[in-house]
Amino acid sequence: MSHHTQIKTTVQQRADHVPDFASILIVDDQRFDRKHLKKLCSAFEFTTHVIEADSLAGLRKKLRKERFDLILIDYQLTDCTGLEGVEIIRADPVNCHAAAVMITETKQSDTAIQALKLGVSDYLTKDELCAETLMRSAISALQKSRLARGIAVHAAPDQVVTGTLQSYSRECTQDIKPIVSRIMRQMRGLREIKQLESKVAAERLEQVEGSLRRLWAFLDDLDHLGGKPAEKQRGPTVAAAAGGEILQTALRINARVPSLRPAKAPPKATRPPSIFRRRPD
Repeated sequence: MSHHTQIKTTVQQRADHVPDFASILIVDDQRFDRKHLKKLCSAFEFTTHVIEADSLAGLRKKLRKERFDLILIDYQLTDCTGLEGVEIIRADPVNCHAAAVMITETKQSDTAIQALKLGVSDYLTKDELCAETLMRSAISALQKSRLARGIAVHAAPDQVVTGTLQSYSRECTQDIKPIVSRIMRQMRGLREIKQLESKVAAERLEQVEGSLRRLWAFLDDLDHLGGKPAEKQRGPTVAAAAGGEILQTALRINARVPSLRPAKAPPKATRPPSIFRRRPD
């Protein structure tokens, strides 16, 4: 037979975990019981700010307005059970990690098990309520709540990293697309390369080479961001055009795209300055 055993803390343990302040919400449909709980909370060894709600609708209203550290909720409410109230608390985006203690008329193991499954830290019967038992239960519940909040905070960076990666991938796509678009236009200009003069054909191949170098350099930067050392390897080559003098001209062009950024060479009189690191228009 399952049963619920309350964990009792020593005075020293309480002193180590007593908070400085706690905002408390009392949810009970009986005015006398709310006033009694409020009086017990005023005897806590830390500062409290207590607000009352007398129904499920009142609970929803208070949750929309404020953030609470601890919620004391009666099991038997007029318009629902305390279990339904706990479900509302756990679904609230602001107060989902608030510590919760359920107050019951009598000990019921089934009710206690359901409450614990919903995330209630403890439950107390109204007969055993006193300043000592309520404060001990409140401190334990607040400690569990702080732990849950800490776990949620540590999980948040994973979501931030995922969002950052998605945003960065979109930015990279926008940077790569213009380069690829330019290469496609330049490649279309090579279809009639056999009918072009050698000088014009060489210039068009140089344009393709420059675009490929910019694309390779961009990918090389991404490789450095990933923390991988650049390897000396031969990159992709521009396919040489077939036929006669044009083929020989294309073969003389160094169209290999190195994975390491080449040193800047002094500009030649017959060739415009390099635009190797310039972004596409």
